Amino acid sequence: MTSAASRSELERWLASAAFNAYFGFRLREFGPRKCTIEVPFRDEFERPGGVVSGPVFMAAADVAIWLAVATRRGTSEPWVPADLKTSFLRAAHRESFTCTARILKLGRLLAYAVAECARQDGTLLTHHTSIYVRVPDGRG
Repeated sequence: MTSAASRSELERWLASAAFNAYFGFRLREFGPRKCTIEVPFRDEFERPGGVVSGPVFMAAADVAIWLAVATRRGTSEPWVPADLKTSFLRAAHRESFTCTARILKLGRLLAYAVAECARQDGTLLTHHTSIYVRVPDGRG
């Protein structure tokens, strides 16, 4: 197994992801098998009706889980979602939020995780479950 990632490695990894130029996710805190990111509000995230669009929440969950896996497996192994289920519980209205992921089971090739997005006051917005897989040859 590779070594766990440090804060600087996680931040560098996140900064190097091309998609993050659009989303602007920031690492807030992390620990073994856990990661919280900050999701800033952008006008581009708003869907008709004045709420943050669903894909923003799903991307946040994906990234938080991706980083949570790296807290144990490092940044050299490629891990990708094989499954991501999302439950939308409340709407976010022109506001930033956080997304916290926890790895419930981490094996050599599979990780089972949950993530939750919440308002700054802790009100739950979404709940996600995911299975991540390690790509052995790194090609996906």
